[in-house]
Amino acid sequence: MVRLPSLPRALRWVLFTAALLLVIAIAVPLLLAPWLGGRVHAFARSRGLEASWKRLAFEWPATVVLRGITLRHAGTGTLVFRADRAEAALAPRLGSLRPRVTRLELGGSLISLPAATETATDAGAVETTRTGAGPAAPRVRAAAEQLVDAVLLPARRLPELRFTDIAVLRGDSLFARLDALTLTHHSGGAQFAAVGLLAGDQHVPFDATLQWRADDRLVGRAGFRIPDERGDETPLALLFDGRVTQDRRAGIVRIEPGTRLTVGQADVLLDAEVRRAGPRFRLALEMDHLSADAVQQSLPRAVLGPLRDLAVNGSWDWRASVDVDVSQPDSTRFSADVIPHGLTLDARGSRLRLSDLTRPFVAAIHIPPDRIVFRDLSDSNENFRPLARISPLLRSAVLTNEDGGFYQHRGFNPGAIQGAMADNLRAGAFRRGAGTITMQLARNLYLGHRRTLSRKGQEVVMAWVLEHLTGLSKDRLLEIYLNIIEWGPDVHGANEAARYYFAKDASELTLDEALFLTVVIPSPARWRTRVDARGELRPWARSQMAFIARKMAEHAWLAPEQVPADSALHVTLRGRAAELLSPRASAAADSVGG
Repeated sequence: MVRLPSLPRALRWVLFTAALLLVIAIAVPLLLAPWLGGRVHAFARSRGLEASWKRLAFEWPATVVLRGITLRHAGTGTLVFRADRAEAALAPRLGSLRPRVTRLELGGSLISLPAATETATDAGAVETTRTGAGPAAPRVRAAAEQLVDAVLLPARRLPELRFTDIAVLRGDSLFARLDALTLTHHSGGAQFAAVGLLAGDQHVPFDATLQWRADDRLVGRAGFRIPDERGDETPLALLFDGRVTQDRRAGIVRIEPGTRLTVGQADVLLDAEVRRAGPRFRLALEMDHLSADAVQQSLPRAVLGPLRDLAVNGSWDWRASVDVDVSQPDSTRFSADVIPHGLTLDARGSRLRLSDLTRPFVAAIHIPPDRIVFRDLSDSNENFRPLARISPLLRSAVLTNEDGGFYQHRGFNPGAIQGAMADNLRAGAFRRGAGTITMQLARNLYLGHRRTLSRKGQEVVMAWVLEHLTGLSKDRLLEIYLNIIEWGPDVHGANEAARYYFAKDASELTLDEALFLTVVIPSPARWRTRVDARGELRPWARSQMAFIARKMAEHAWLAPEQVPADSALHVTLRGRAAELLSPRASAAADSVGG
């Protein structure tokens, strides 16, 4: 027998170590991958989700790779998340067998969020679906708690994040797409960057970078390229500089007073706080010494819209605050105030002819989605009615349902905004708006009906101008409103509506007829849904009308003994509206949506 020479001891240790490392290199991925898969499944199930993937692998050095990962709702199977590739880099944790994630990468991702299907009315005073006192809806509380948890995350100790090509499926999502989202660390701080598209009628490209330093100072910028009506993109830059502190033990995040957000030539001072208790959210904003020139030079054409045609002299300060405790919606507080300094309209410099509103004029009325019709608001138009020739019952019913505080507020109603916020928190959806008659007037005459944040801001500004700088009385504003609002197909103004539905003058309406016309206002194109084929009021329409009558009595616009019971309400349609209810006309109307 031939005897092999013995190997040196050091070499034997080298070979043994190499063999052991080879076994580990082969065994660890085989053993660790199923364990990691179980952890992913458990994590998903704890959140009501089911996870699946095409491939899960452990790659050296210490990297877990998932390909074709999908998350779905466990009950419905609805898609929540999908990614072509997810990769996590691991590192050992001192004193624990569980590794920590040092880097997380996602590529080719899709996030599908449930869209809010509920719609809000624009009634500022009453909404027939008000939910009454009580806590916020569970879904609102859950979302608020998740938001608080997110802002309390220790960003300076989180894994580095590198997400690319993220698509978002949701009709009311803030983002349409995120091309890149990164979180990196340096010098004890964290830097966040994002590039993508904001959702909206026109997608807005944006990029943002924020650096949160070890001393809690947060600095950064965000840029937006906002397309105007011509399709030209105008840049808008926001600069942020301030201190943001976290007290994770107490569950509080603060944007410290004195923090500055710069928008062009305008500086906004911020003071904000988020608390886990509640959860509670508070924000206060201040802007001083604003002028029309500074605003127009700071904001793009698309953000200003028709306001760029408005010229004013003087300056103003602006204050706004909101405080929301999700556990107590009725404690919601909102305030906003403009402090003018010699503020007057510049009639020569304005292309918006607001002075026309003081006398007879031809109104250009904006109709959704993007149409304009004209009405002559003078005695030359046989359907124009001065306020005194419009039924007091109709005036009171419309005021009650659309803007009960019309004669008390000066353009927008903070109390109505507080009430709407509380009701929406309880409902868990955007059920009730807080638009005033003056805001609706601004929208109908100047702004149109596109549902964008910039258009809503324009509406608030224009309502303030109409109430404070034009010299128009409340009666004149209401008179214009009642002569231009849409009440049906090509039906504008109270007298056209009275003739269309009841073949009578606007001064002759009964209480039931006035209540019917009032409930038509929020969706005039769908007026036929409020009656059956014989023209009888549907029960839910009677309920709405009776509700408005009761609120009229609360405002002392109707004697208590005049408030009708639901079952007593009745209208008889005549004229063009009655013709549409004939069998042949009704079938034709149904074919085009009524």
